[in-house]
Amino acid sequence: MEFPVKTSEYEELQEMKGPMGLCYGPVTSRRLGASLGINFLGTQDKICSYDCPYCELGLTKLKMSHIKKAMAYPSLAEIDGAVRKIVVDFTKSGTKFDTLCVSGNGDPTLHPEFLEAVQLLIKIRDDLVPENKVVVLSNGTTLDESKIIKAMNLFDERMIKLDAGNDEMLKKINAPLVRMNLSRLILGTKKLKDVILQAMFLQGAIDNTIPAEVEEWVEVVGIIKPKLVHLYSLDRVPPVPGLKQVPSQKLKEISQLLLKRTQIKGVVFS
Repeated sequence: MEFPVKTSEYEELQEMKGPMGLCYGPVTSRRLGASLGINFLGTQDKICSYDCPYCELGLTKLKMSHIKKAMAYPSLAEIDGAVRKIVVDFTKSGTKFDTLCVSGNGDPTLHPEFLEAVQLLIKIRDDLVPENKVVVLSNGTTLDESKIIKAMNLFDERMIKLDAGNDEMLKKINAPLVRMNLSRLILGTKKLKDVILQAMFLQGAIDNTIPAEVEEWVEVVGIIKPKLVHLYSLDRVPPVPGLKQVPSQKLKEISQLLLKRTQIKGVVFS
């Protein structure tokens, strides 16, 4: 399937505002409605422990050793100032948004003061927009840390990536830059309350839609027991060639199989 040349939300914001700052949007999300993005990582460089070939931010260029030791992350004071200002400005201008979504240019849990930043964000929400949800997107690679688990469970909703049902596919579709396997991901994710799983399905050079792969993925979802699963496919041109969008009907079939086998609902976004 050919993709239209469609600019990502991130790229659109780059064009409008230069390097991604601490806050961006609101952007229209397929899953979150009007979402005000909160970027704890505060840099134009992608900071992630995965190098997914489909990532809309492009490939991960920074090594984990550099990410952990040499990056200058925003301070708590900078996060507080930036988030409070944009929320107040939007409130005064009548700009509506439904969620405060901690995401940005990589995995937000890599911020060295992630717990403290989350506590700060919750307070800002409670002070200024108590009706809004606070949501986080993560790949789950840091869920072996107790402080990360504590922080994740402060959110109204937490979404963890699960694209594979076995370690071989995990390496292909997520290309971890840290020691990561499904057993570790399952153990960490089960410590979260009311978790939502998000699953990217691909065909072409990497195909996690063949029956054997889907069967194993369904089994892992059944072990984790999330409250919901989001299924989606490519919506933009991926950085790695040879990847193809999965038709909506195929995603619906996977969702139906998931419900039949586990009684866990899957919502298809296409």
